[in-house]
Amino acid sequence: MHSTSRRRLRRTVASIAAATFLTGTLAACGSDDSSESASGLDEVTLQLNWITNSTWAGSYLAQENGYYEEAGLDVDIATGGPNVDFMAALSSGQALMAFSGLTEPATLNQDGGDYVVIGTMYQGSPLSFISEAEDGITEPSDLEGKKVGISATSQSVWEQFSTAAGIDTSQVEVVPITTGPEALAAGDVDAYMGFITEGPALLEAQGMDPEAFLLQDYGYGYYVDVYTVRREDLEDDEKREQIKALLKADLEGQLDMINDPEGAAQLTVDRYGQELGLEYDTELYTAESAAELFYSPTSEEEGIGYMAGDELALSMDTLSTILGTEMPEDGGDFIDMSLLDEIHEEDPDFGQLPPQDS
Repeated sequence: MHSTSRRRLRRTVASIAAATFLTGTLAACGSDDSSESASGLDEVTLQLNWITNSTWAGSYLAQENGYYEEAGLDVDIATGGPNVDFMAALSSGQALMAFSGLTEPATLNQDGGDYVVIGTMYQGSPLSFISEAEDGITEPSDLEGKKVGISATSQSVWEQFSTAAGIDTSQVEVVPITTGPEALAAGDVDAYMGFITEGPALLEAQGMDPEAFLLQDYGYGYYVDVYTVRREDLEDDEKREQIKALLKADLEGQLDMINDPEGAAQLTVDRYGQELGLEYDTELYTAESAAELFYSPTSEEEGIGYMAGDELALSMDTLSTILGTEMPEDGGDFIDMSLLDEIHEEDPDFGQLPPQDS
């Protein structure tokens, strides 16, 4: 089983924190200047779909611990965010690989695109309903009789989830909100839909005692932060090898994050998210919560990143509901595990997850 010791990881973090040559550019892009890259490395871009917080700490660790370089790659980790069209970066060929949800490439494929998902970070979705523990909202039926905050971008998810979970929506007062926990903190709602990896930590920082339940535990869920590529690149022999090398190296970094979320959070705060003014405690909560989402019966049997079994079936069922068209239960040619199969054939011990209670 691959793992990086906590001592090695913390040495990496300590050396970064002590460095005096950091620049805003390094913090923003999360990669070394290409002129400093070792000769002979293939320059590729890995496109994030959100800001450089600890969600992506595994990729930062793949960079810092040399996994990309060992794979023959000089990787630019390109930041995402609300104003970044991450799928456009992939579509144009600017990025070799992008993190996305399942919905973005699937929707674009309906409109003539040809994207393929080759693995996943999380085995499920961090979407949840978050509330104060004292209100006792621990399952979908508890939302009845309450004010529930739903953002404009989550309205369709609410409609689909409430149907799947059997919620009597006539008994729920839906309050339009932004995507964060501000409405709950202000007392304007009793619960809101948000990410379990972020919202509770922000509320705890304000002295609140949050409670949350995941949508996927009640019949509505799908993979998020999946590794997405263009089919034309996957079918090009040279680019296919680059994609495989990038996938394996990045997953090695994800394993390091799972093994030491404390060090991963510190790395995020000190370097990759430095310009954002991130708080260590919040980033640690995100890293620890994210680490739990890597686990499922499938990933514990097949290894990190693998998509199959009940998790894939639920994802395809939910995606069918979202798209309004039937998706094959096994994902058809939209989900392609051939690269991970090749990686495991070449390195049978690759990708084994550490015990969750370690």
